[in-house]
Amino acid sequence: MPAKIRRINRPSTDDFLTAEEAAKYLDVKSTVIRNYLAEGKLTTFKFKTYTLLDIKELKDWKDYRSIR
Repeated sequence: MPAKIRRINRPSTDDFLTAEEAAKYLDVKSTVIRNYLAEGKLTTFKFKTYTLLDIKELKDWKDYRSIR
């Protein structure tokens, strides 16, 4: 599945995390996050040179993983 990429103009620091922050939040290595992004399992948001992830999507992903 191709990566899902969306461009944003003004990200809110309350709504987005970097890949490294997302890895800490999900308690996985940053390479796992980058693999999820490449596989299209998570949506990539681009702002200038930053790769960001939506905190709401990460919360849903974390809840999904905890059920399994």
